[in-house]
Amino acid sequence: MDLSINRITNANIYVDGIGLLGRAEEIEVAQPRHRMVDHKGLGMAGAAEFWAGVDKLESRIRWSSIYPEAQVLASSPFQSHSFQVMGSIEQYTSQGRSAELSLVYLMTGVFKDAGALSFKHQENTDAQSVISVYHTELYVSGVQIFLYDVMANLYVVGGVDQLAAFRANLGE
Repeated sequence: MDLSINRITNANIYVDGIGLLGRAEEIEVAQPRHRMVDHKGLGMAGAAEFWAGVDKLESRIRWSSIYPEAQVLASSPFQSHSFQVMGSIEQYTSQGRSAELSLVYLMTGVFKDAGALSFKHQENTDAQSVISVYHTELYVSGVQIFLYDVMANLYVVGGVDQLAAFRANLGE
């Protein structure tokens, strides 16, 4: 059995195609989180959880300082933005690094909170912005892992449309 380890140690963020190299300290990308609801009924010895949809998506960017151009983007709750996070997945085996794969997250959303600045003695000022995400996709080496779009009722995982029957049943 060959064991392969994947590592991602850095990334770059783009907002509306503008690279933010070195300006953000951290990003938490939006990923669909399944909403599960309990079901219990007469005659059942226990309870079960079943899928009931996807929770609202949020992403967070922690800025390494204040950047006026980022504050302008983050200050309007009505302007939608395209976000791209690009990284490199390094694969390791017992023989060392065996491959480098591209990682791309795509998101569309609006800034929910531009982020208040935090001032500390003899430390760099930072802020955290929160984004309400409506569309997100993940690609590894150009292969789509998932796509979720709340407005279009689309949820594709590994190339399989998870909501095709649902949309058909609704007449879409």
